[in-house]
Amino acid sequence: MHFSYPDEDILQVIEPAKVDIPDTTEDEKITYAIEHPIGTGRLEEIISPDDTVCLLVPDTTRQWGRPGPVIRLLVKKLESIGVKDENMLIVSACGTHKKQTPEQHIAIVTQEVYDRVKVVDHVCTENLVKVGTSFRGNDIWVNATVMQYDKKIIVGATVFHFLAGFGGSRKYVLPGIAGKQTIMSNHSQYFAPGGVGSGPNPLVAPGLYEKNPVSLEMFQAAEMVGIDFNLTSVIGPDKKIAFIYGGDLHKSHEAAVEKVRLLDGVTVDKPADMAISCGMGYPKDINLYQVIAKPMNNALGVIRRDKNSVMIVVAECRDGIGNEDTERMLFDFDNAHDREVYTREHYTIGLNVAYLITAYAEEFNLIIVSSLDPSIFRKTKIHGCATVEEAIALAHKLTGKEHLSTYIMPYGANTCGSVRNA
Repeated sequence: MHFSYPDEDILQVIEPAKVDIPDTTEDEKITYAIEHPIGTGRLEEIISPDDTVCLLVPDTTRQWGRPGPVIRLLVKKLESIGVKDENMLIVSACGTHKKQTPEQHIAIVTQEVYDRVKVVDHVCTENLVKVGTSFRGNDIWVNATVMQYDKKIIVGATVFHFLAGFGGSRKYVLPGIAGKQTIMSNHSQYFAPGGVGSGPNPLVAPGLYEKNPVSLEMFQAAEMVGIDFNLTSVIGPDKKIAFIYGGDLHKSHEAAVEKVRLLDGVTVDKPADMAISCGMGYPKDINLYQVIAKPMNNALGVIRRDKNSVMIVVAECRDGIGNEDTERMLFDFDNAHDREVYTREHYTIGLNVAYLITAYAEEFNLIIVSSLDPSIFRKTKIHGCATVEEAIALAHKLTGKEHLSTYIMPYGANTCGSVRNA
């Protein structure tokens, strides 16, 4: 969407930092990551020709991470080692997301690989085996079929994440191939332990992962499963792979996190009256459920969070709300307090994100520009609009201000903003 905005009201257009990106093709970057792993031997030293190999890959909501070319070259590498197609399995780490169509599988793994290697979806309510208990007593149930394979490789991408601090890597085990109850227990750590009204855990936020209990448990689950090799990409502003790292789960993830912080971690001098944050198109803005976790949370750090501040989120949401629990929370409750009580007692991720968005709308003015019917927000304080111009006009009306100091975030699904020295 294109729109005009007065120059004098723009504090900054927040874009990815100017980071030197290697002037090589995606295939060259992927090949280098495969052949020069961090913290492990090369694949031919880890995998023998007789091994069975399971590849954990994204679902369609993470297709923006460019898994296709990575999987294509990885399968070629495994073939060169001598691993037969029938000894490989690709599992789409869907977590609690819905099952996918063959067309979606092809988009994730490429037609070339789909025609050769079996591709299946993880289903979080069936075919599970317990692999251990976490440091906080969470029973770790995962896909039983995955555990039957000799070697396990993750293919994914790293980005800021509102619960895990950063996405990618260990998230392809928990929540990716985990059981529903294991996932819900892990994600429920979003809330501070003090009960209703105590708010979110301050360690659970975008950009925090070293001491983040959600992330720490995810790593522990991945270690229980036994990940032999991890490939994680960092996507640049052109939506192509800017960096990719392979090897040890922890070390490759750390390398990717460092680049994400450099590329997409943006600091500003002061909070603004308003932020206009973009969901960056399909599939990042596939539904409201995904939008809450990305452009909305990434913009929180750059606005004054009070009744006279505004956040405008621009996201198509072509697949609607995208989660039954999120939908139920929007329709069955009319205030954030009751939603928090219910979410703490019956925790699911869908309830959590619905609580987030409705609580934000009671804290500041929240406007969503999408294809959604605005009537879905009738029991909330969220405002729905069809165009950016309409949203800006509403922002002036709601605040009573002629001028609103504003940050514009065209890469809001990736760039995470914060105030310097806040």
